[in-house]
Amino acid sequence: MSEKEKKDIVNEYIIHFTEGKRENKSEEEISKELGNPVDMAKKLNAAYAIKKVDENKSIRSMFIALLSIMGLGVMNCIISIMGFFVLLILLPFILAYIIGVPIMIVSPVILIVMGFINGFSTIEFEEVFESVKGFIIGSFLAFLGYYIGKSFVRLFIKYLRWNVSIARGNYYEENSF
Repeated sequence: MSEKEKKDIVNEYIIHFTEGKRENKSEEEISKELGNPVDMAKKLNAAYAIKKVDENKSIRSMFIALLSIMGLGVMNCIISIMGFFVLLILLPFILAYIIGVPIMIVSPVILIVMGFINGFSTIEFEEVFESVKGFIIGSFLAFLGYYIGKSFVRLFIKYLRWNVSIARGNYYEENSF
């Protein structure tokens, strides 16, 4: 966190203690109301990591947020590990997509280069048709992948927020009808 954000958090604690003293509460009572400092730090780190994912939707910020969420509890860790294994299972399909779609999109360029190298007389109509078909399908898959990826990021952020709200114990307060 930035120094300003850390100072803001410390100031909030100071205000909480000051108000507690005005209400004739002991420091122990005020501390109990605030909760365990280690748990609070984990929750603040998780909330900060989610904020960073909102600002910068990179794989690094998502990974840091996921690790912060995993630190909130055993159940969060188990759910995150299960998601990781699902991702590992899907990895061959994801890699095939990442490799195949760009090749499909540049297939007309590959065909033109092959024409310069081997002569355009060696290119058949069927190859031109397949190249154009590959470009069209590749472009469609690229747009589809973009929107699926964007939706996945939104879903991931919702999952992180849900997880933090469960850890705070206020899921039912925030999501009551």
